[in-house]
Amino acid sequence: MHPGLTWSADELVRRAMAGGLGEAGHTLRVRGSWLTVAPDGVPLGEHGWKLHVSARPLTFPALAEALLPVLLAERCHFKLARSDTALTRINGGRESPAAVGKAVTVYPEPRRVRDLGLALAGLLRGHEGPRVLSDRRVADDAPVYYRYGPFATRWSAGPRGDLGIRIPGPDGETFDAVATLEYRQPPWVTDPFGGDAKPDKPDDAQGPDGAEGAGETLGGRFRLLRGIYRAAHGNVFRARDTRSGRRVIVKQARAHVGEGRAGDARTRLRNERRALTACQGLDGVPDFLDHFAHGPDEFLVTPDVGAVNLLDHVRTRGTPPPEAFTRLAFQLAATVAALHRRGVLMRDITPRNVVLGGRRAFLVDFGLAALDGVHLPGGTPGFSPPAQLRGEPPTPGDDCFALGMTLAFAATGLTPVAAPVTRELARQRALQTLAPPHGAAPGHVVGAVGALLDADEERATAALATLAAGRWPTGRNGPGPRPLPAVPPLPRDPAAVLAERVLELLLAGVGTYGEGGGAHDVGAVDGSVYSGSAGLGLELLHHTERPGVPEALRALVTHASAATRRVPLADGLFAGTTGIALFLARAEAAGFEAREAAPGAPGAPHDDVFGGAAGRGLGALLLADATGDPAHLAAAREAAEALMARDEPLLGVDRETGFAPGAGLDPTFGHAHGLAGIVDFLTGLAARTGDPEVGWAAAVRSWRLARRTAELAALAAGPSAVPVAASWCQGMAGAASALAHAHAVLDEPELGRAAELAGDVCAAWVPRMENLSQCCGVAGVGSALLDLAHLGGAERYRAAAERAARHLVARSFGPDHAPELIAPGSQDAPLSFGMGYAGVLTFLRGLMSSGAPGAPLSASVARGPWRGPSHRWARAPLPAPRPGPRPAPPPDPAPDRAPGPSTGA
Repeated sequence: MHPGLTWSADELVRRAMAGGLGEAGHTLRVRGSWLTVAPDGVPLGEHGWKLHVSARPLTFPALAEALLPVLLAERCHFKLARSDTALTRINGGRESPAAVGKAVTVYPEPRRVRDLGLALAGLLRGHEGPRVLSDRRVADDAPVYYRYGPFATRWSAGPRGDLGIRIPGPDGETFDAVATLEYRQPPWVTDPFGGDAKPDKPDDAQGPDGAEGAGETLGGRFRLLRGIYRAAHGNVFRARDTRSGRRVIVKQARAHVGEGRAGDARTRLRNERRALTACQGLDGVPDFLDHFAHGPDEFLVTPDVGAVNLLDHVRTRGTPPPEAFTRLAFQLAATVAALHRRGVLMRDITPRNVVLGGRRAFLVDFGLAALDGVHLPGGTPGFSPPAQLRGEPPTPGDDCFALGMTLAFAATGLTPVAAPVTRELARQRALQTLAPPHGAAPGHVVGAVGALLDADEERATAALATLAAGRWPTGRNGPGPRPLPAVPPLPRDPAAVLAERVLELLLAGVGTYGEGGGAHDVGAVDGSVYSGSAGLGLELLHHTERPGVPEALRALVTHASAATRRVPLADGLFAGTTGIALFLARAEAAGFEAREAAPGAPGAPHDDVFGGAAGRGLGALLLADATGDPAHLAAAREAAEALMARDEPLLGVDRETGFAPGAGLDPTFGHAHGLAGIVDFLTGLAARTGDPEVGWAAAVRSWRLARRTAELAALAAGPSAVPVAASWCQGMAGAASALAHAHAVLDEPELGRAAELAGDVCAAWVPRMENLSQCCGVAGVGSALLDLAHLGGAERYRAAAERAARHLVARSFGPDHAPELIAPGSQDAPLSFGMGYAGVLTFLRGLMSSGAPGAPLSASVARGPWRGPSHRWARAPLPAPRPGPRPAPPPDPAPDRAPGPSTGA
């Protein structure tokens, strides 16, 4: 056993087997956090009712001593957490909230489910463990649960190409089998425990937002109105105090979740009560009202001080205007300073924990607070300083740092870089996003944030005191914070360094990606362009001269081809077999031996480019160029005929987004699932074939796209717009590329002007974009700007694309000479084209090459001798733009001059 472990599952199982129960033969295998135990000669079914046994890390050996002999004698398959460290991580809920409590998973024979479940409940009566939220409980006095789910991971593709773990039903239906924070079961199965199941309250009384808990009364007086937040460690509810009629917040802490040396979720709740009691009556801190137990869980009650937090407000309504920002900064600083005078260090100041009330901002969630020498470990990466995350003793400077990062977010809409970085680099990146020329914050804001983030605690706390007094810290009045800090300039031309680093990271990760990590890992079966091996391979085909790339491509070719046989896929371009076939064809043309992709099944009857008819047509058009086979051109024409048969496209999305009306977002407009992708395909086919019918259809739809662009551009440039309004998938970047291509082919100046309007919106958004990907972020916007530069010849768009590259550096959690853009574990496909490094490299390659198009799967790269019609396809006037300034990218500074210091206002 590893010296740092209290117990090892392997030792516990072998000890139980040594008692004579192992003679029949069992095979033990370790996979990730789990030890699996398989009885030799007993097949494991595909899916069925499974049992979960919950346990605490400290008491698991005693539970295992009773449980393991029964499971070994039952000769069923089961798995258990491999060590106390693994179980602590599972019960922490950060990696997979629905896995909390699942210390042991048992896969019984169907006929034995009920009897074994009841037997285990009787055997383990009195043992404790976290609540398993995805399951029902066999008995209310034992930690034994059950749900219907997969026994072995089997991936399947949905009609739009999305990969998921689904269970097939008897009549062709499917059930999404991934565990969630609520109990679900397929409609065709019958609960084996019937009335014996004992759902817990209020955990089972919640819908997707906790709303089904409405009506329940807790603590004898607090009637739940609706849920506002769900998490493994506990839910948060809005409620009404039935005695006073007052609106309150009820916060739950579930027993044994997140348990460690410092306690569990209930310990944090008790610590929060202690801090709130010490701060009673302070402006900007909710009063403590009540703290009670309900079963094994505990609940804390505070007044309802506001409907929205700062994080949600900025993401749905934009950053606050100057007066509101000033008020926010002064109020938060005054609250933090008052806390410190009471001896309380908050230690978790984040935008999520700033609630915006009617007259002021409030700080909430004091679970990590330090008071009288006692505090709990933890913090929020990015907002908490590195020393706090390392577990060093708390200081007032921790709150100053967190307040500085929170104000930086309020000014820019950008969360801080969250991967492990030095304090100085975290400060540098925050100031680079704020300060001109890249940012647009005024000098007094840059100075205040810089002072709060200062490693010198005396300067940081002096800045806090000045802000709390209602003044901006300028350094003019004696000791204290320095004037506006010198902000290290971003590299003038970082594309080459970025591209080399991104290619290095791709090659470092592609070996693991190709191996796939086993059938349970989506990487083993995802060969798609968007998130899988084909998209990565399409980009690496442009780098075959680099050592290591040919070997990586051979692995990716094998993987992508095999993926079409591991899982039956739809025939889409970005998430199906058409895109995979394109990669294999281009790889074969480049000299790599490639097995043909298995044919795809018909996808959803949609017209979009992602997985629908436009995508199939665009893929066929590109396949015709790659292979010279006229059959592909015929397939492209067939797809076009399906599109032209409908006046209105058939789409799988609608205009409803859930954002505020001024968000500037319309999914039916974008490139991935909307009109822009359809226009791009039809324009490319017209250019490739000269077919007047296709040209007319492209022109009609291009004018429609141009009109919608004019309507949305004013909103996307407005104060309530959201960053995805500038994206490739749903926003202006996708429209800019499609309209630029249409302008080049149809020779319509108005389409070019509409493309420029979309491009200007995109360029203005770049410094405020947090997502860096091709799909939803900076790389996609940069690629669209390059399309405008290549097709329209406007040098300003190339300059804007260069600013997009510098923004990648500003968001890097590595130094300028070795940037890192995607934090480990932050997403499922970090190497991919759609969401990861491959898409970023596509943009950078285009930026470094004067001839490369911005996007690799664009109709603009289809080859053909014909360009421009001999007559106007369709004429219709564009609507006049809405009043308001036209967005424009900020000017660049002189190449060799960094922004100088300023005392601000």
